[in-house]
Order: sequence, then structure tokens, then C-alpha cells
Amino acid sequence: MPTRALTSAEISLPSTPDSLRVRERIAALADTVDLVGLTDNHAGLPRMSPLAAVALAREQGVATLVHVSCRDRNRLALQSQVVGAAALGSEGVLCLYGDPVEGVPRVKDLTATALIAEAKEWARPRELVVGAVVNPFAPDLDRELRLLERKLDAGAEFLQSQMIFDLDALAVFLDRAADLLVGVRFYAGVGLLRSERMADNVRRLPGCLLPDAAHRKISMGGGIDLATELATELAAIPGVDALHIFPLGAETETREVAAAFRSARGVPAQRR
Repeated sequence: MPTRALTSAEISLPSTPDSLRVRERIAALADTVDLVGLTDNHAGLPRMSPLAAVALAREQGVATLVHVSCRDRNRLALQSQVVGAAALGSEGVLCLYGDPVEGVPRVKDLTATALIAEAKEWARPRELVVGAVVNPFAPDLDRELRLLERKLDAGAEFLQSQMIFDLDALAVFLDRAADLLVGVRFYAGVGLLRSERMADNVRRLPGCLLPDAAHRKISMGGGIDLATELATELAAIPGVDALHIFPLGAETETREVAAAFRSARGVPAQRR
């Protein structure tokens, strides 16, 4: 399919060895998204290894992206995770530092930038696409741009953004980062928030910008409609190469949001 309409979504893996649950979550996405992100101890909770989920996704013909968190591993364990992703046929890895977890110390062996610099070599002779996260709404945008430049210099080939709720603020970032983003695929993130509690939790995330109007709409039960509207509007922004969806447990509704992005870019709502 045309790269200009690429869609991805991540799934939160369970804390139990429940392969059926993982299969069902992937199946809900398989005909709509091109890439499934397999999270790594999402929300700072111990969960199924993303490596265990790679084979479950491949059964359904979906490409995978393994998340690798520096928070939880020293360099030996990080290399093992990257080698495992390559051996199992994953298409890429997303290199993260990992949010702090109360009462759980960070390993602090490698930074995400250092992991990016090593990952492709660790995976050889397999080819893995290596990605990084970026926050267009960081309080100190100059600092975020400097960090972004270091990640790109280290070898990041695509970027996945924080959840987007303010398109004007996104436009400022894309303008400031335009030179850095040349030749780099930028996935704009959309979150499926379905309650006031979820909206409040997102507001507590570092650097997440959730305007009052969006918070009210989500609190009144309009979170999926909001995500669909944002996906459609993002499809019209030249600096947005692809859409990344944070389902947060709403895999079925993810189909609607991904389809809106694809349709707005002039390709069939379903990929197969």
C-alpha cells in the first residue's frame, strides 16, 4: 500500500500468559493497520514479553514493532531483546528510555540514544528498522529538538510522537523540526481516551498537552469521535507521514480511527 497512508497501533500485553487475549487484540487490528507495536512493560507494570507476541502477530500476517525499554535492562539484556526481535522476524524496534515507576529503580546503563546507536549492528545480518519517540509538546521544545537531533544522528529511521490533541501546537513543532525530519518517517500519535479518568491520567503524563475543550469532549463520552476527527485532520498535514494509534484497550474502535486516516488519504479503509 502507499507509504503515505501507513497506520500502526500498539497493544498492551497482559500480565498473565494469556496468548488467546493477545491473538484477539491483534485480530481486531489485522485488516486495518499495517504495523502492530508490542509494548514493553507498559505503564510500568510487569507484562508478557513483546518477543512472545511476535509469533502471534505473524500468524495473522501483521508486521510487528518490538518496544525496548532501557529502564528495565542493562546492555546485555537490551542486546538480547534486540537479537530476539530480529531472530523472530520483527520488522523493527522502538527504542525507549521508559517512564519512572515508583519504588522500582531504573537500570540506567544505556540511554535510548545509545540503544539506537547499537541496535542495527546487534541485529545483523537481519535488517531491523530502528525508531525513537519524540514529544512535540515538551515544555522545553529547544531541549526536545536537541535530543531529537542526537537520536537521528545515532541512526533513528522513524519517529513516533506523543498523543496529539492540539494541532496548532503540532504545527509549531513540525515547522521547527522541518530540517531534522527530512527523510525520516513521522508517525503522529492519537490516543483513544474514553472517560474523564483516562483524560485526567493523560494530563499527568510528562509533556502531554490536552486542551480543555478536548478534555470536556472526552469526559462527555466523545473520545472516539475526537480521535477519528484528529486522524482525519492529521491526514491533511504534509509533515505527517503515518498515523500511530494508542488503543488503550479499545482495539475494535481503533479500526474506525485508522480507517478514517486511510480514507482521508485516498486509499481503501481496510488494508486487505
